[in-house]
Amino acid sequence: MRKITIVGAGQAGLLVGVGLVRKGYDVTVISNRTPEEIRNGRVTSSQGMQSIPIQIEREMGLRLWEDIYHPWDGAQFNVLNPETGAAQHTFSKRLGPQNGCADLVMDSIDQRVKMPAWIYRFEELGGKMVYEDAEIADLERYAAQSDLVLVASGKGEIGKLLERDPEKSRFDKPMRALGLAYVKGMLPAQTRDHGEIRRGLTWSAHPGVGEYFVCNALTTTGECDIMIFEGIPGGPMDILDTRDGPEKYLQNCLSILERFFPAEYERCRNVELTDDLGILSGRFPPTIRKPILNLPNGGQVMGIADAVCLNDPITGQGACNAAKFAKAVYDAILLRGNEAFDAEWMQQTFDGFWEKAKYCVDWTNAMLLEPSPAQQKMMATASQNQKVADVIFRGMDDAQRLHPYFFDEAAADDLIGQLSNS
Repeated sequence: MRKITIVGAGQAGLLVGVGLVRKGYDVTVISNRTPEEIRNGRVTSSQGMQSIPIQIEREMGLRLWEDIYHPWDGAQFNVLNPETGAAQHTFSKRLGPQNGCADLVMDSIDQRVKMPAWIYRFEELGGKMVYEDAEIADLERYAAQSDLVLVASGKGEIGKLLERDPEKSRFDKPMRALGLAYVKGMLPAQTRDHGEIRRGLTWSAHPGVGEYFVCNALTTTGECDIMIFEGIPGGPMDILDTRDGPEKYLQNCLSILERFFPAEYERCRNVELTDDLGILSGRFPPTIRKPILNLPNGGQVMGIADAVCLNDPITGQGACNAAKFAKAVYDAILLRGNEAFDAEWMQQTFDGFWEKAKYCVDWTNAMLLEPSPAQQKMMATASQNQKVADVIFRGMDDAQRLHPYFFDEAAADDLIGQLSNS
């Protein structure tokens, strides 16, 4: 029986762990927090999930809330007029099998709900949990005792040991000041074409200031909405800091909405936090790292998911990419059989994932910069042509669908022309 050790009990680590245990592997997951500490701790992300990663979770037997929490019923994109704050371009889409869109399914489960349940499931299947902070000496010990060690701790200190890849990393500094708040009491979104969205996503961009999006989620106290702020660093949205305390933090969230996203502010006049730990703030540079960490004693471990492919949340791809990377690693481990998990295998496994992930990284990075002419045309036309809007919505699940149209003006013109005449 092959022994696999995974550092990190998050979206990727537990997906790989559960999948391999189900196949008879000896798997240990290292976590620096117990399930109780995760559930009772601070929120960690907004974790919007889409059709492909949802199917991966289903394959691993980890869709545990489908009887009590249903997918989103719609999504809307808005580009605001920077002078008035009114929507300049807006388009929406009904989502989910309940609306005849089984290929467009999205939802969000608070990781304080998801990860404890997945840990319990992992243990029920025979997996072993170890609760400790992993350092270099611990990685050496894991490597000596295991056939393969995976580092799936993206934002922790262990993940930062992996070397930054300058060829794949476009930025060397944070491109957005990030904040989020889990709230209850928000009113439904109103769309121009598809009526009310009670459970879903609304994404709005205020040029030169930043972006705000909100999505429905299941948290520890039931359904809620997650307010997500992406402010340009040093700009007027860069005022969110959890050190201010929950009451002041929420006030600052509402002041941003009132000033820059007035339609969204009207939905939020009566909101309150789900809990005092339902807030988060920070910033980080989007970073691609090399997948192999060479240890001082000669051993090697492999980084996966956010540890090597850390995107800004502006496109909501973090948890989705983690799930897709987990599936790629899981499949590669099964295909490897009894052969060694050497450096060549680690690099090839990463390269196979990168062939698809690079499209998502390029799209996410582009959204952090001034919109290109191609991007402007796609967003503007989507507000008038639902077929163009559908390309963008499906690109959220598979970013390769957005290439080359978001980057090449001639390609955008060609696509728009085809869809306008079809």
